[in-house]
Amino acid sequence: MAVKIPSDQIQNLQQIEAVVAGTDDANRLFIINGQINMELGVSSPETDAYTEKKEIFTVLIGPKFTSRQFIKANATASLAKIYSKGAGVEGNPFTDYLGILDVDADWDDESGQVELRIEAQVGCQGLDQAVGINGFAFTVTILAAVPVA
Repeated sequence: MAVKIPSDQIQNLQQIEAVVAGTDDANRLFIINGQINMELGVSSPETDAYTEKKEIFTVLIGPKFTSRQFIKANATASLAKIYSKGAGVEGNPFTDYLGILDVDADWDDESGQVELRIEAQVGCQGLDQAVGINGFAFTVTILAAVPVA
């Protein structure tokens, strides 16, 4: 089950709307940037065992569209806020993992907005280790066919 982040929790939200002449009656291009803050972290147990956690985060962004207006969207995301505690495993300094596994943006038929989905994973190994992600920066580009007023 995905963790849904309310749209009003987006930080530094910026949106550009441009008129374009595209295929499939596309006439608008929306470029949306922002940051979402959330928590995904793990800490290692009392042994040298590797521990990890995966999560999917979703947030609705941009204007509302009908299914005929929405043409396509794409997205990128990057780690915006991370933390790491501990020295790692002796002889192996690469015991922490923080990563984005998948990013996707598509039209959500219930809300009419674009849903940004970010799948992330964190992991660590060693005594008294902890790692986490506290935020993602994102860019979503939406191509739409919006009626001219």
